[in-house]
Amino acid sequence: MSLLTKWLESMHVDIKITNKCSRKRNVGSTCSFCLAACNQGAISYSRQSIVIDTDQCTSCGDCVIACPVSGIEGLAFTREFENQSLIYNPAYSPTVKELLIYKKRGLLAVQIDTTPINQQWETTLQQTNRILIDLKLTPIELEQKANKEILSRRALFTSVQSGGKKLAKSMAPASWKMEANEWNLANYYPETQFYRVELNKDKCTLCKACFTFCSQEVFHLQDTFLQIESDKCVNCSDCTDICLEDAIQIQTEIKERSELHEPIHQKKCQDCGQSFHSFQHETEKCPICVNRDPEWLSPYQ
Repeated sequence: MSLLTKWLESMHVDIKITNKCSRKRNVGSTCSFCLAACNQGAISYSRQSIVIDTDQCTSCGDCVIACPVSGIEGLAFTREFENQSLIYNPAYSPTVKELLIYKKRGLLAVQIDTTPINQQWETTLQQTNRILIDLKLTPIELEQKANKEILSRRALFTSVQSGGKKLAKSMAPASWKMEANEWNLANYYPETQFYRVELNKDKCTLCKACFTFCSQEVFHLQDTFLQIESDKCVNCSDCTDICLEDAIQIQTEIKERSELHEPIHQKKCQDCGQSFHSFQHETEKCPICVNRDPEWLSPYQ
């Protein structure tokens, strides 16, 4: 085996689930983005664990892209680019989120050859372009592939003597090799919110569970108001999964970013004497004392 072949094989990077994963952080998590994205049946999970079967995994990177909290490390090796064009490949279908991120990284077109683009690609491209137009950005074009030969990844591996490392790098440009943290859509569109976080003030007890569990820091508790930054939301469902009162809903809404300030009251619990916040001025007990059996000792005594 040549040194070049060994070097090319070393480019294969195993997919790894990190501790950012919602299912690793909360046994009650309902997140299933990676499972839905994996077409190889390589991902499985229970309430106690989430596992990637390395024998089934092809390192395609679909799960890396799909994870809303960037909880999976790996590279999207199935994506090929030439200059500022994504090469059409019917073996997979990109997501709207993926194309929106590529757009911000400089993507101008999807490059096709004589093979007609399939319905999945066409639908995703249309949905993406509608959003881009609403955001006053130029749409992603379809362009005909030039006549010059563009080697496929398989051709690259079977003709390792012809091009060396320079050829390999041209087929997988470093600028497109995106690590886990780079798949957060909110990072690319800081002036846009893609979701609206709705809070039912009649149900919410301001127990702060969602504040501490939200990895995107959507919630900020101030002395006189609760600040909700919907532009940071990635629809990971962490807050809705952790909320015992079912007081939070996430709605899809693409608009200019805005901050919501909900007025709150600072109170002193009549049972334990601890300070707490409430949406209702008449509330006299903190969430812990409200839910505590009267026969239990107070945790503050």
